[in-house]
Amino acid sequence: MFNQQLYPATDRILGLSQEEIGRLSGLSRQNTNRALRDLADAKLIAVEYGAIQILDLGALRRFAHVGD
Repeated sequence: MFNQQLYPATDRILGLSQEEIGRLSGLSRQNTNRALRDLADAKLIAVEYGAIQILDLGALRRFAHVGD
């Protein structure tokens, strides 16, 4: 959604609703909510109204590559 190297001043807030994230990922709203809640519990993201804030980009990247 953003590239920190290309846009270092970019805030780490993605203006996407949970429904939009679900559509983009092919998940139901319920499964999207569960996945986002798990990431928030791990302190990787913060879920806000209509947005997701990235709290730990490095850890989120490592999480995304587990099992590669």
